[in-house]
Amino acid sequence: MQEKRRHHRYNLDFVDMNGKMGLTDKVEVLDISLGGVALKADRRLNIGKEYTIKLQEKGKTLEVKGIVVRSELSGLEERSHGDRASIYTAGLAFKDGFADKIADFLRPIEQNKKKNSTAVADRRFNVRFNITTPGRHILSYPLQFKVRSISLSGMLIQTQESVEINSSIPMELSLNADQAVTFVGRTIACNMTEIAGQANYDIGVEFTDLTDKDKALLKTYIDYLAELEAKDAEKNKLP
Repeated sequence: MQEKRRHHRYNLDFVDMNGKMGLTDKVEVLDISLGGVALKADRRLNIGKEYTIKLQEKGKTLEVKGIVVRSELSGLEERSHGDRASIYTAGLAFKDGFADKIADFLRPIEQNKKKNSTAVADRRFNVRFNITTPGRHILSYPLQFKVRSISLSGMLIQTQESVEINSSIPMELSLNADQAVTFVGRTIACNMTEIAGQANYDIGVEFTDLTDKDKALLKTYIDYLAELEAKDAEKNKLP
C-alpha cells in the first residue's frame, strides 16, 4: 500500500489486537414469509451466520435478524464500465421473537394479494409474498478483523471480506480486555491475499470521528507500542 503517512506505523507482530466493524449491503428481496426471506446479493452470505435485514415496503419499515440456511452462486450481472459481478441467492430463517412484527409487516401485502386473487388459503406460515420496492432493503452484519499495524491516524487490518475503497464504516477497536475505541473508519485501500487457499483482504483504514476520550486512549496505546518497539530495538542491537 503506497501512501504518505503522517505518523509512524507500528507493526503488531507480537501484540494481538482485534476489532469489529458494521458492514451494510443493499440487497434485492425475492420473497418473504413469517418464517424467513429469500434475497439476492452481490456477495456470498455465510451459512450459519446471523445478519440483520432492514426491509422497506410502501412506507413501512421492518428490521429483523435471521440466520443464513442457504447460499449459492446464481449467476453474473453486468455492471458499469463493462464489469461483471457475481450474484448470489440466499435464504434466511428469522430468529425467534420477531413473529408479531413480521405478521404486522406482511398484513398489508397479504391483503393486497387477496384483492388481486380469488381465495387465499389460511396457511400464512407457508405462503410467501413478493416485496415490490426495489433496491431499498439493507442487510447489515458485524465483521471481525485483525489489526496488522497501527498509527495515530490509521491502521492496516485483515479480514475475510472485501470492502469498497472510500467507504465510511462504523468500527470498534479493542485495545485490551476492558477498553475499546469507537470511530468511523474510511477505507483507503483493499488488497486481496491468499493464505492456505483462503482469500483474505488487507484493508487500509483512516480514523475519523474520534472523540477526545478515544483519541487519548489511542495515544496511550500507541505510546505503549513505541516503548515495546524501542525495547526490542535495544535488545537486538549488535554487541
